[in-house]
Amino acid sequence: MPGRRRAPGRSPTEDEGVSKGFRRGLLCLALAVCLALAVCLTLAGCQAKRGDEVVVLLDGKAWDGAEVSPEKDGPRVIVTLDGAELIDLPFSEPRTVTVRQPDGAENAVAITGDAVYMAHANCENQDCVNMGQVTLGNLELRVMGGFIVCLPHRVSVEVRE
Repeated sequence: MPGRRRAPGRSPTEDEGVSKGFRRGLLCLALAVCLALAVCLTLAGCQAKRGDEVVVLLDGKAWDGAEVSPEKDGPRVIVTLDGAELIDLPFSEPRTVTVRQPDGAENAVAITGDAVYMAHANCENQDCVNMGQVTLGNLELRVMGGFIVCLPHRVSVEVRE
């Protein structure tokens, strides 16, 4: 306000009735918007582009997408990339599934017949490898349930009963 003097040590916003809580809320909102924008831009840059090919290896050999086990009874292991199912396998059959992405990202999922775990990933943090095994006995007890997730590579493994 013209002609009005502020008290020493007080900011104009305090004199104009804007509380510290309101300013703090605006700051949090601005930070949340910036974070959301950064996440969106990062994910948009990481999506596989059309024409890029993801290679799925089943027991070390290129998998052509053919039905592996038409019998859908019993527990299943589903491997997905960006939420899209890559392969659906029986939990009871020992297998190794390797997912190779065009950007060099690689994950290897081991199915032993008794457990499923991320055997290898070339991501930096190795959280997926350190998630341990999913068994039918610990499925309900694990924090992540039947999931193993590699966030940097956008690969997930789910054990479904």
